[in-house]
Amino acid sequence: MTPINAIRQRIQAVFDDPAWKSIVAGAVVGVSIAGDEVVLAHGSANLNTGQPFTEDTGFLLGSVTKVLVTTALLRLVERGLVDLEAPATRYVPEFTLNDRDAAERITVRMLLNHTNGIDCDALCPWSVRGREASRAYTDYLPGIGVLFEPGACVHYSNPGFVLAARIIEEQTALPFERAIQAELFDPAGMRDATALQTQAFLRRTAVGAVVDFETQALKATPVFTLGEGLAGGGTTLIVSPQDMLAFGRMHLNGGRAAGGATVLARELVEEMQVTNFDLGLPQAPPVGLGWWKFPIAGTTAYFHPGGSPGGTSNFCILPDYDAALISFVTGPGCAALHDALHLAAIEEMTGRRIKPPFEAAPGPIPTDIAGEYRSFQNHVRLEVRSDELRLTQTYEPYDQEHRDFFKDMFSASRFPPVSYRSIAPGQFAKAGLEPSRYSGWGGRTGLLATLPATANRRAGLHTGLRYTPKVDA
Repeated sequence: MTPINAIRQRIQAVFDDPAWKSIVAGAVVGVSIAGDEVVLAHGSANLNTGQPFTEDTGFLLGSVTKVLVTTALLRLVERGLVDLEAPATRYVPEFTLNDRDAAERITVRMLLNHTNGIDCDALCPWSVRGREASRAYTDYLPGIGVLFEPGACVHYSNPGFVLAARIIEEQTALPFERAIQAELFDPAGMRDATALQTQAFLRRTAVGAVVDFETQALKATPVFTLGEGLAGGGTTLIVSPQDMLAFGRMHLNGGRAAGGATVLARELVEEMQVTNFDLGLPQAPPVGLGWWKFPIAGTTAYFHPGGSPGGTSNFCILPDYDAALISFVTGPGCAALHDALHLAAIEEMTGRRIKPPFEAAPGPIPTDIAGEYRSFQNHVRLEVRSDELRLTQTYEPYDQEHRDFFKDMFSASRFPPVSYRSIAPGQFAKAGLEPSRYSGWGGRTGLLATLPATANRRAGLHTGLRYTPKVDA
């Protein structure tokens, strides 16, 4: 049996598991190995209409967009229009923060490797649409600070990629949706990809699924996509599985598209894969440009997740196996299904069983890590209770527009407390979960770490690829 057929069988077996029925509305997954390709679909793409998922159903890409924006921006670097080591303010004159000196120290590279430290990860304004949306987003930034000295830590950065999109707009003299089409979709052979939401009406496009809080049944999301101001971070791109496999193959082929055209110079494709920063944590893997570099099954997966209302995407390439994987899932079980699909494919292609990224060695929990932690609208209270941590998280809307979003999308902004147990010094896992749950992408990023203070960073927490500093540190 060829590897692609074996992977097809493994994926179908995952889809056939009845455990997904109540927590997943639908999904699509695509795998490419050395040019052999398989795409499988499952369930409903739209609970409002009953439209089934098909192999060519389009979907919102979410934050996987960041790898595409990085690729497009590096095409401008290749042409000598942008310098990665230059301050971002050179290309986006309106960009500033409440700490102007810190804003001046943020380079273009820091926008792409999540080390800029801009403290507004969840900023997502809605009111401005169209050509001025990205610029309108930057109007918020003069009131925003930094979480650490730029370049001193890793914190997942939506604002960094909005600024990257602004650079693309400024240097091409095109709005983002036209620039990404010209700089990436067309040359890479991504035939169905678009950054225009209106195109969703012209083809089969998935709609996210959420839980109805009254009936506890799944229903279609009341919000199709997030604000257009965050387009560079991942709110507007709609793609097919075939588009993303073409994009992945282009990276695997050293920047050359299927038709032979060079999309990006090989040395810049390789530059994206070079480690820029490494916290040394299993839940925060080394970061390149755009890519997160997850060690898995004896190899490295260059990976990025993405989220949209009621749906998430996962994308990775594994150069050692000439492989690309893309998946999109709707419903509250999306993270677990993504992990099951990707682990099945990677285990089949590598011949290795994937294990959790740690050897459990629990230790005593220091009492001094208890306290308040804050970043932007995220407020965390951490309590030490004998042999476990108790974490209570609250999201505090930053303006009325954000409050309206919470009202439409969530039943509450305060979440039930979560207990964590020590698995190693400074490392914690959710109590009661089997270690195997931490083998995949979603599971790993759910681990919690405490970070000590350094000269350029306060003590803090790291989970979900994000850093939250201690208030009194």
